[in-house]
Amino acid sequence: MNAGKATILQFKREALKVVASAGRISTTGGSALEVLDKSDGGEKDLRLVGKVLSSGHRSVLEHQTLSIAFDNVSVLVEQFAIEFRLASFTVKSRRYVDFSGAGFVVPEGAPEGFARRMEALFDLYGRLLDLGVPREDARFVLPYCFRSNFYMTLNAREFVHFVSAMLYGRGARYPELRALGASLKEQFDCFYPGVIDPSAVSTTAAEPLPTAFSEGSASVGDARLLSKPDCRLLLAEALKFSGRGNKSEFLLTDERPRELELLNFVFNVRNVSLSCVTHFARHRMQSPLFMPTLDALARGNYVLPETIAALPEARAAYEDAFRTQTGFVREMIQRGLRMEDAAYCTLSGHTADLLFGMNARELLHFFKLRTCERAQWEIRAVARQMLAQLRACEGGLFDGYGPSCLVTGRCPEGRLSCGRPRKRGEMEI
Repeated sequence: MNAGKATILQFKREALKVVASAGRISTTGGSALEVLDKSDGGEKDLRLVGKVLSSGHRSVLEHQTLSIAFDNVSVLVEQFAIEFRLASFTVKSRRYVDFSGAGFVVPEGAPEGFARRMEALFDLYGRLLDLGVPREDARFVLPYCFRSNFYMTLNAREFVHFVSAMLYGRGARYPELRALGASLKEQFDCFYPGVIDPSAVSTTAAEPLPTAFSEGSASVGDARLLSKPDCRLLLAEALKFSGRGNKSEFLLTDERPRELELLNFVFNVRNVSLSCVTHFARHRMQSPLFMPTLDALARGNYVLPETIAALPEARAAYEDAFRTQTGFVREMIQRGLRMEDAAYCTLSGHTADLLFGMNARELLHFFKLRTCERAQWEIRAVARQMLAQLRACEGGLFDGYGPSCLVTGRCPEGRLSCGRPRKRGEMEI
């Protein structure tokens, strides 16, 4: 497989002293700095850390942080990585960067014709750009084998969980993920030998693979509010407990609105593009469940941007790409492509569903970003549906939610501002 690389960029060796000191401090007298002075950052500390980890106290690893560069990996790897919420990511944007020359990954054992099809999809991407389609809409025809580049920063405990999932868990069915996981383990073993232990990995039930692939149709995303708390009761109790009075209006502009975190809401979002799903996934303070990429391909539905629908030539080529992709996948599988690797044939515009819970504090942040005119059009439309449903049932709280200009009275976009600040009562949902 002509896969990319994953390289640990930032790894402070002196952090081992802190990790070891964290293992000592609960049972050792003296101040924090005095305990730190007992660490040497060498074999003695490694033995101690190993002993602490074998006792199940893995939180000490959280004092070690790592930064990773993922270089020219498939976007399927990116999708897998960003679901790990105890990490920070920066990804090359498909809204603004031209991906014509990005290239793609060919899975091991892919039949003849796989690469030609992917090249044809890249050619279509270029044609759409030439026809005046914005990059953020042309990207929907890019296959999930196209190359992505991104940075990931996380602590060592989450790193062990991440790499273990690549090597022994749900990512292990993909050779690309296994190879990247093996490389990261080898690099990590130079600092913490033996910490990534397959015998200590708990098992996760494998996602079932689809049995058929359908020709879907253009679809429009929608959101449904599935459950909500008794906001009035909980918010009153929270404000009373925190001693901050009985008015909630200040919470929307307060630096620390912890009371809002007690209010949890569950949404089902359906038929949004996989590109849109990644926008949702970037919000770390939530509990999400994502439809597998392969299931999105099997269902076959796709988004149809207005910019493409308005151009007959672009629309015909775009919809043909999604229709014929289904037949192409069936042919590839008949000729020996592994079912798992059919996921690389998924197009970015194929739609998926997700189920997630967010508390009212994260929703405040979410709506500031996603109902803004600068937001990507698809997630903006879904976010406004979500906000409309919340206002309908809990208007006393959510009437004040919306883009940053409405909530705070100022726009954070600088020169990219739309120049049309919203005020209370003016927000169209």
